[in-house]
Amino acid sequence: MKRNIVLAVIAIILLTFYLVTYAGPYALLMLLAIPLAYFLLRIRERAETTGVTYASVEEVEQKYGEPDDVVVLDASRANELPALILFYPANDVVVVAGEELKLSNLVSVMPKNMATPYTVDEYAVIVSTNDPNRPIIQLRVGYDGGLAREIATQIDTHIRI
Repeated sequence: MKRNIVLAVIAIILLTFYLVTYAGPYALLMLLAIPLAYFLLRIRERAETTGVTYASVEEVEQKYGEPDDVVVLDASRANELPALILFYPANDVVVVAGEELKLSNLVSVMPKNMATPYTVDEYAVIVSTNDPNRPIIQLRVGYDGGLAREIATQIDTHIRI
């Protein structure tokens, strides 16, 4: 990364010298437009999400069929997609809270107590991925630490396969 920056700075210095001596000062405005366009394109690229999101379980089942395994994050919302993790190992797909990810991108999983000194013990399951757009997925599972460990174990069995 540093090498690219050094090369870019050297190129800008040489181009500036050339433009000032041979092309005139108005060509320097073009020199300002190129980096500005580059950074705007980089910001837009980072903002775009490449993942597919689904609104309901029926949409996912139309595309992939019945899931091989389902992990329920919240038993009171067991038929809603934001409270489910659907596994399709044959297609290398996992649908986490409505977002489609590659199962091979999941790296590790762990339960975590998200409590602070001023709040009640709320647990989450933290899933690490090697996807640069989504390096960490945090799934809130409620106030039961045993349930958080059980969910993390279920997800871990699919990661290890």
